Amino acid sequence: MHERGSRHFKLAALVAVLALALVAGAPATAQVTTAGLRGIVRDATGPIPTAQVVAVNTNSGFEYRAVTQTDGTFNLVNLAAGKYDLRVSFEGYQEVTQPIELQLGRIVDVTIELRPQEMFIGNVAVVGETSKLLIDMRAPEVATNISTQQLENLPQNNRNFLSFARLAPGVQFTDNADSQGQVFRSGGANPKQVNVFVDGLSYKNDIIQGGAFMQDSSRGNPFPQGAVQEYQVLTQNYKAEYEKSAAAVITAVTKSGGNDFHGDLFYFFQDKGMVTQDDFAKARGDEKPPYERNQYGLSIGGPLVKDKLHFFATGEWHERDLIFSVFRGGEWNNAPANVQDKLDGYGTGAISKPFEEALYFGKVTWQPTYSQTMDLSYNQRDEEEYRDFGGQVTEAGARDFKIGTDAAVLRYQAVFGSNIFNEASLTYQKMSWQQIATTAGAVRENYVGLLTIGAPDFTQDLSQEKTGLRNDFSYMFDWHGGHTLKAGFIANWMKYNLTKASYYNPYYEYRSEEDWQYPFLARFGYGDPSVDFDNTQYGVFIQDDWRLAPNLTVNVGVRWDYETNMLNNDYVTPASIVTGLRDSCRTYGQPIGGQTTWCVDEVFDIDDYVSTGDNRESPTNMFQPRLGFSWDASGKGTTVVFGGWGHYYDRVTLNDIYDEQYRQSWSQYSFCFNNDGVTQPANCATPAIMWDPSYLTVDGLAGLIASGQIAGKEVFLLANDTHAPRTVQWTLGIRQQLGSWLAAFTYANSRGYNGLSWGFGTLPAESSFNDRWGNSIPIPGYGLVLRSSDVRKTWYDGYFLTFDRPYTADSKWGANIAYTYGKAYQDGTLDEGTAFSLDYVSSADYYKFPANSDERHRFIASGTVGLPFNFIVSSIITLGSGTPFTYTDCLAGWDRCVTHWNEGRPAKQSFLGIEEFAYRSVDLRLEWNAHIGSAVTFGLVGEAFNVFNYDNDGCFDGWAGAPGSPNPNFQKATCQYNTQRFQIGARFGF
Repeated sequence: MHERGSRHFKLAALVAVLALALVAGAPATAQVTTAGLRGIVRDATGPIPTAQVVAVNTNSGFEYRAVTQTDGTFNLVNLAAGKYDLRVSFEGYQEVTQPIELQLGRIVDVTIELRPQEMFIGNVAVVGETSKLLIDMRAPEVATNISTQQLENLPQNNRNFLSFARLAPGVQFTDNADSQGQVFRSGGANPKQVNVFVDGLSYKNDIIQGGAFMQDSSRGNPFPQGAVQEYQVLTQNYKAEYEKSAAAVITAVTKSGGNDFHGDLFYFFQDKGMVTQDDFAKARGDEKPPYERNQYGLSIGGPLVKDKLHFFATGEWHERDLIFSVFRGGEWNNAPANVQDKLDGYGTGAISKPFEEALYFGKVTWQPTYSQTMDLSYNQRDEEEYRDFGGQVTEAGARDFKIGTDAAVLRYQAVFGSNIFNEASLTYQKMSWQQIATTAGAVRENYVGLLTIGAPDFTQDLSQEKTGLRNDFSYMFDWHGGHTLKAGFIANWMKYNLTKASYYNPYYEYRSEEDWQYPFLARFGYGDPSVDFDNTQYGVFIQDDWRLAPNLTVNVGVRWDYETNMLNNDYVTPASIVTGLRDSCRTYGQPIGGQTTWCVDEVFDIDDYVSTGDNRESPTNMFQPRLGFSWDASGKGTTVVFGGWGHYYDRVTLNDIYDEQYRQSWSQYSFCFNNDGVTQPANCATPAIMWDPSYLTVDGLAGLIASGQIAGKEVFLLANDTHAPRTVQWTLGIRQQLGSWLAAFTYANSRGYNGLSWGFGTLPAESSFNDRWGNSIPIPGYGLVLRSSDVRKTWYDGYFLTFDRPYTADSKWGANIAYTYGKAYQDGTLDEGTAFSLDYVSSADYYKFPANSDERHRFIASGTVGLPFNFIVSSIITLGSGTPFTYTDCLAGWDRCVTHWNEGRPAKQSFLGIEEFAYRSVDLRLEWNAHIGSAVTFGLVGEAFNVFNYDNDGCFDGWAGAPGSPNPNFQKATCQYNTQRFQIGARFGF
């Protein structure tokens, strides 16, 4: 074992010992899983000491108690979010009770004034009459709460609880409900930079894009929605307790059983008659394929011991036919007859394939005393679909795609005295992501612009396994004002397995330049496709909410994260690569940068990229200071100015650095072909070989490799000092209570740094742009050399305007409106997975252009209204100005082609006379409930999505045209998504 590995083992052991000690006796609470109530009890004459404050959860019967101090203050900050009966009693006054509701992640400060026969709650925004929803107006974060009512009553095409994150300003969720990859993002950042916590457990995906839950390319739901009680979307300025995120954070809590047995069954149905075909499928004459979707589930919860021990369990299933339209590409009419004859036999049209998903969740909750709570929960996800064909890819190219999750959380919360709180958790989690070929045999042939035929050319099996320990603690005290001091740590022991067999089935690419007569490019791989390694993640934080004055609070915190093996530190660069880098030079026919001969060590410092297994350390500088404030200008919690500033670190995604080791254990070769033995085909980097039909087999390509006629393996050089992605954010805003409405206006600023990308590794920086593919300095025995850089940046400026009127049982209606005006920019590359910046000579040439997420206007409004005769109607209206696309313009000449990165904009359409929107959808839901006796309900549900069947266009043609031949279809859409569809369902509850 390396000495460094021994140090890491000792550090892990020390952290584990400290954790056990803190669990036994440290003060803590965790805002990611709880709510809170604190304040002062008084009467007309002043504060009341020794008053009894009791909060009883109306569902579970769990009781939480506090006694006011000499100044009348009390603290109840480890409460589960939900509804309570708040009781306050003091000798000489009759005990009074007030129903209240607390939101997740919100610790509200109240003034409770005892009056004869009644209680008055002040100093906080209150909505509702009978039961009062207490809303924290003084939080420095930019946060949006998604309530149980919204989760249950708003229209939703797919039961992905994360989709409601789009109700938060500044947050984008995938508009296309059928796309592969349902993800959310914020602040102009990559979706990889978000995080999701459920009951305090992070579902961060360390391996691939998507940010959390292994969401990359998934159409499914990551977690059973019926298990989610509510959640909070933290867009900016969140505190130091949240780890591994440089953009938005979602923190959710799950449901618990109560003192009464409750159950729920639901079923939702769609078939092909309820889904409108898009205009392009109609124009092609595609027949509607068989289609059916079924979503159903059940849940049950209740007491094992009344007021003490409860259980909750739920299961959800999702089955549907996925529709893939296979059609010939736009170049079909230009293809020669022999190529058309070869491809004619491959099926086109709409093809249906199955999707199946099963989600399970179970939880047991125990309160042995009013000062202690424990719960144990388990979650499982099993998702499978046939996919990766459609468009120009025929059905033989399909893969079996699987995603799985197993996760368990054991959590303990305790109160010590009146001002010390603790939450500790022990967790286990395994997430996996697989793509497996459904057919074998024929090699894969891509006739660009026509069809792709043959079996899949790669398979993947990725997993991460985590055992975690977390402890958060808080201590409340007075010193020059009131303080809530909170600190904590987390330790995760990770195991990663990444298996990728890229091009194990050979891949061939044909194009119009060669009249599709022979492939100009082929790829083939073999060897050991697996990379396995361990990693330990540590995080510590401390923060203080310091109330300098009754109407002024300052939040100061700092976080530090460290990983023992984030960069695959034990990897050793093969000696042959090191020798090649140190010894290789090239003499050019024309001077480059004033010299004719260049050596690799003149292009970059080789030692910065050679890993010896001991010289690479994960970043140790991930210190993240965070500062926030809130000023209650009104002194009553009705007008609050807030703001903050902070540093936020994420982590390097493993798939982005995987190729450094993988390309040496799995041999992957690229071949270039010509038909004359002389011409080097454009955009093909390795020396060309004259094409022979015998090369259209595994044996033929293996013979070329054995003969040494091609370049060797590609080389990926990762910088030893690679930094983790980070953002610097600052926010300034104002909140205002307007009766039962809550309004806010916020400016959000975010700047992202340390974006990773791969570029030409041995190319002299002074090379001309058009020569970049052929000017690299070769290394004997190897192919193209790629080198990493971490200088990519993002820029985001957003203005958020929100109006919220929470739904209450008294009013029977609620509404939420969010408008975002934002500008997002990025540099380097468009890639959101592993990024390759091969459109530049070097990273020094990067320039700023509109980001992939640059949507200037986004308006979303939702509302629910209770109607007579037990009807409930709800709606979501979503309007967006659309994200940009890239186009290439060669009209001025082939030698003056210009690519305009994300400078194309979709055509704007009208909504209520405003022509500003490229995406429009009005979704409606109507539910009718019948009460059968006093405890049983039966409901019928009808939903309509994009009820007006607005055209939501995509796949814009990005070819402006050639000299003298403008493209008449330039900037026109070639696909549509989220057409009108309907859904019916039924619910049964008791």
